[in-house]
Amino acid sequence: GRYIEVFREKNIPTAKGPLKSSAKPWQGRTLGENEEEEDVADSGRLFIRNLPYTSTEEDLEQLFSKFGPLSELHYPIDSLTKKPKGFAFITFMFPEHAVRAYAEVDGQVFQGRMLHVLPSTIKKEASEDADTPGSSSYKKKKESKDKANSSSSHNWNTLFMGPNAVADAIAQKYSATKSQVFDHETKGSVAVRVALGETQLVQEVRRFLLDNGVSLDSFSQAAAERSKTVILVKNLPAGTLAAELQETFGRFGTLGRVLLPEGGVTAIVEFVEALEARKAFRHLAYSKFHHAPLYLEWAPVGVFSSSAPQTKEPRDPPAGPAEEDRAEEETLPDNETPGGEKPAEGGAADCPEEEEEEESLPGCTLFIKNLNFSTTEETLKGVFSKVGTVKSCSISKKKNKAGVMLSMGFGFVEYRKPEQAKKALKQLQGHVVDSHKLEVRISERATKPALTSTRKKQVPRKQTTSKILVRNIPFQADSREIRELFSTFGELKTVRLPKKMTGTGTHRGFGFVDFLTKQDAKRAFHALCHSTHLYGRRLVLEWADSEVSLQALRRKTAEHFHEPPKKKRPVVLDEILEHLEDSENDSEEQTLQLRAGTER
Repeated sequence: GRYIEVFREKNIPTAKGPLKSSAKPWQGRTLGENEEEEDVADSGRLFIRNLPYTSTEEDLEQLFSKFGPLSELHYPIDSLTKKPKGFAFITFMFPEHAVRAYAEVDGQVFQGRMLHVLPSTIKKEASEDADTPGSSSYKKKKESKDKANSSSSHNWNTLFMGPNAVADAIAQKYSATKSQVFDHETKGSVAVRVALGETQLVQEVRRFLLDNGVSLDSFSQAAAERSKTVILVKNLPAGTLAAELQETFGRFGTLGRVLLPEGGVTAIVEFVEALEARKAFRHLAYSKFHHAPLYLEWAPVGVFSSSAPQTKEPRDPPAGPAEEDRAEEETLPDNETPGGEKPAEGGAADCPEEEEEEESLPGCTLFIKNLNFSTTEETLKGVFSKVGTVKSCSISKKKNKAGVMLSMGFGFVEYRKPEQAKKALKQLQGHVVDSHKLEVRISERATKPALTSTRKKQVPRKQTTSKILVRNIPFQADSREIRELFSTFGELKTVRLPKKMTGTGTHRGFGFVDFLTKQDAKRAFHALCHSTHLYGRRLVLEWADSEVSLQALRRKTAEHFHEPPKKKRPVVLDEILEHLEDSENDSEEQTLQLRAGTER
């Protein structure tokens, strides 16, 4: 927006020497023996500068991940403008990949700028032996070990609440004392009382999270991809306020959403920038909040079903993170990739609702063998879509030692109608794709593209009866406590806990609860299936089969024990046995002939 004025200078200073030519091409690095390459080979960490300010972490990850898997990517941003500072630190999982990237990327033009790559060293941590004998070295070692293990990925139960936090929340909710909640002299079991209180709190938390756009189904993925900006905060003391969390986490950057249900036991904190979220995770994992340590974990991708509200009040820039940024950039620290903490019991957070998916008709899926390892799903889908409408196309893959997904040489193609699959079987049998002749046959199973392994649903079938099968019952619990727990939701018909055959009188860890009406059974099922713990164990509920009786169970058990399954012998063993039988028959014939000759 400025007008430039140009003037001719009268007194031009004479140059003392000839100007150096700048047209000389950039001499790229070649792999050889030097000290810098040895540093990179030791640390596997690179320092990249002269980065364009418009680049993102995803751009850098795409540029360097082609040399090998990355263990960490640190791209500092300015705390005021939220723009990149023009340099980054990248750590490779294998140092030899860092050496190759060091040689090839240096001097490469990236988004209009020539990159300059230098070796970076990892910040040395204080040795454990440096602790004085009088200090509590065990606690420090345990804290450092927990910090190091925080990068491991666990699948948390979002709705889990410890009995101590449940008692605090119930006492606060009903204006009672904690001792009254745990009073064993009153009527009823203390364990059942805590379990019912947890069930009530879980229902309130679940309703709150769903109303605020949280997708609880995302937590049911066993190996889901983790978010870089959303943190799951657990083990909060009862009565924690959202303002306290905003103050604690807001010191490290700009927050998006902070969701804290009533009772204040579990919270979800969203950051705007991924770098600030990593910094907060690194500093706050296992740190004391009031009197309890914070258990942090990265939430799965897609935890929010709706985007964050855009109406935000301007906030003053935090002063702390800017100084920490400056200190980190001077010392070139090794920022550990944050992860999770101790896994809470129970696994999946959400019980499956009555959702029905479109089922595939038999005979619609084709099994394709002899695929070229370089053939992609798009290529395969393009070939088979010429015959009919392809519903899904997937190539089975597995990870190699470097973590790269590789094709296994076979796949599945599913059509919408069986007629299209039969037509493709006739026309594309032996069709050449990427210099490989395909072998096609009808598959019996209906497949879906398995990108991530999903946990098995808790209830594979619909409700057909008023009887509930309860698994994972603690051995301390008896039938009286199970009856007390389930009778809260309706009138019971029978409660049966099968006993062990040893004669000790203890049950086998599961039982059957039969209600008078299906409505009461459904109400109890949907209340207790989410996250109800009895004596520290989560109750797993399933609908019992209405046709199963005691006699049928006994008959099935007897068949299992009296008729062991026959193992299939390999083909080679069968051929050896046949050969031995033939040789035995030949020897028997020779013996008979000798006997006949002797008798004559």
